[in-house]
Amino acid sequence: MIFYYICNVILHYMELQIENIESQIRDVIEEINVEQELNAKVTVNTCPYEIGISSQVLVSVMGLLEAKLEVEIPANCYIFYDKTKNKQLSIKEAALKLLKTIKK
Repeated sequence: MIFYYICNVILHYMELQIENIESQIRDVIEEINVEQELNAKVTVNTCPYEIGISSQVLVSVMGLLEAKLEVEIPANCYIFYDKTKNKQLSIKEAALKLLKTIKK
């Protein structure tokens, strides 16, 4: 029973972390959306590249996220793209990739 409780606490903590990361990414993408007058609806399912945010801007977003989240993103990690699937990632997918990267 105690093991079950501990597992639930850990899972809840992880969920809070991923939600925080998603929220931080979404906030930064929303700021860019407004500044660049893209007029897109930004949700965690939004793919930033597909609404018109260039990869150069997204690289700078990663720098902002490092500061906001107080983490270090490896130089060889681009969180908004999956090389194995050859696809641009949504905010939710990018958050998960970032969480996996910083936990290594």
